[in-house]
Amino acid sequence: MKHIKLICLLASSMVVASCQKILEINPDEYIIRSETYYSTELQLETALLGVYAKLADDGLYANNMLGRMGLEADEGFCSYSADKGSVAYYAASPADVKILAYWKSLYEGINNANAVLDNINRPVMDEVKRDRIKGQALFLRAYYYFMLVNKFGDVPLILTQTISGDSDAVQIAKSPAKKVYDQVIVDMTIAADLVADADAVKSAGQVSKSAVWGILARVCLYMAGNPINDASKYAEAAKWAGKVISSGKHELNANYSQIFINYAQDLYDMKESIWEVEFWGNGLGAYNSTGGMVGRNNGIANTVDDNIGYSIGVIHPTAWLYNLYPANDLRRDWSIAPFAYSGDPATKVYWTTQTYYQRYAGKFRREYELLKPKSQSRTPQNFPLLRYSDVLLMYAEAVNEVSGPNDEIKDLVNSVRRRAFGKYLYGERVRTITVSNGGNNYTSAPTVYISGGGGTGATATAVISTTTGKVTSVTITDPGSFFSAAPTISFSGGGGTGAVASATISTFNEGDFDPADLDGQLAFRLSVRDERARELSFEALRKNDLVRWGLLMANMKTILLEVPSGTTVFATSAQFIYSNVANRDILWPIPSYEIGVNRKLVQNEGW
Repeated sequence: MKHIKLICLLASSMVVASCQKILEINPDEYIIRSETYYSTELQLETALLGVYAKLADDGLYANNMLGRMGLEADEGFCSYSADKGSVAYYAASPADVKILAYWKSLYEGINNANAVLDNINRPVMDEVKRDRIKGQALFLRAYYYFMLVNKFGDVPLILTQTISGDSDAVQIAKSPAKKVYDQVIVDMTIAADLVADADAVKSAGQVSKSAVWGILARVCLYMAGNPINDASKYAEAAKWAGKVISSGKHELNANYSQIFINYAQDLYDMKESIWEVEFWGNGLGAYNSTGGMVGRNNGIANTVDDNIGYSIGVIHPTAWLYNLYPANDLRRDWSIAPFAYSGDPATKVYWTTQTYYQRYAGKFRREYELLKPKSQSRTPQNFPLLRYSDVLLMYAEAVNEVSGPNDEIKDLVNSVRRRAFGKYLYGERVRTITVSNGGNNYTSAPTVYISGGGGTGATATAVISTTTGKVTSVTITDPGSFFSAAPTISFSGGGGTGAVASATISTFNEGDFDPADLDGQLAFRLSVRDERARELSFEALRKNDLVRWGLLMANMKTILLEVPSGTTVFATSAQFIYSNVANRDILWPIPSYEIGVNRKLVQNEGW
């Protein structure tokens, strides 16, 4: 929980920066390129905040990346009239304003990082603190290049500060993607030794060793896949992810939905959420530049009731994603909202038919925000960049690619599944109640008592036949929690006697993969790929996964076969997106504006 709100204020030429939260004021206020700047520890720390702050640009995680750039791929699609004809609809062009904003925000972040690194040795200060700042700046520069290279391929690699207005300094040709990736690895590897441990940073918005190791694993997996195809990087990915696991500083949150409620309520759970983009405030007054649009863009549509929270609800799931979840997987109805809002005050209207394409992504729910009043333009919700479950799945994927499945990675994958089935939250629950003798002479439904078995909270109701006076069935209304054995079922009242029923409880491994799904390298590979979709849906990772696996086109065209016909706005949006995707969409076009500024840039193939 944040104990310090906004205490970063500019006072003439001196910046007072004492923040627990990383991203709290306008990033442009942080970078001062005066020759007299960077001369004190405080100025260097303040400049570092400007490097972080670019993560929260509208061109990145504050707005466009939240459902408006096609990053959901086969798991979901954008349906929003303002985005037609753009990258969100797989109708990108070199003039696409969202692609330009993405490019510019990242290069601005890189230049901010370069400014810090160029001046890192100027102040007289504690060397450990200097190393901490250097490590964070190196990592963030590398992360920004990582975001560029996996979307554009070859890009200019700039490792020193560029002064605004120097037109000659920006005439830089593209570097091969492999060289950019190699630089990312170098910078992040150095950074890992310099930044603080996960339990020593102030918030999940601050880069820790675990964050660096986990993102290094991601970078290595991308390099192992398409288009670099350096299979040696699988072993490197396993090494880095393994360091996060072996650190002992992280564990899965028992409650999947609580992870996302925490983002809405500014609560940190750094054991699960290793790194996140931080937002603050409601877009009003002093907080007009510190909020994001998490939940506003990618939430459950609500344009009426400000008590619930305004949301344009741009992301809709595919039938494929919905059907990928097993019936008892608790993630399904959290990730894909089982209801829509209606009226003012809003009520939840639950879907009674399988209208998948009209549903909304449900992970980021504004109803849980505590800050009032709720703004229609900005939200205080944070956005995940790296979660522990992702680390476990990356480690399992990498080890499998190196040497095939073993018991360790099978158990890690199943641990993610067990959380999804509520095993850490509820333990074993009453699964069925079967009537073996309906008894006689019941004139009304008897009361059902569930006792014993070591658990608590289970309730049920009986149904009788008015013609035979027998109990015909028992409906579980609450399965309870933490049963160690089947409880006893008994009946009382209703005017009859003799009804007998027995219960069964769930088993610890009921959510585990079928052993056949993890038997052999290919089966394990396919299972982990699907599990990533279930676990990490709508977290802006899916398109990158499909690209590195070489599956983007095939999977998108498979979804097209499932898209319903008709003229509803949801159907027509999905029809357009999944029919329009082409091989060139693996990479985005270089923005035409940038080609006009940097005459050495060459457009990507197909654009």
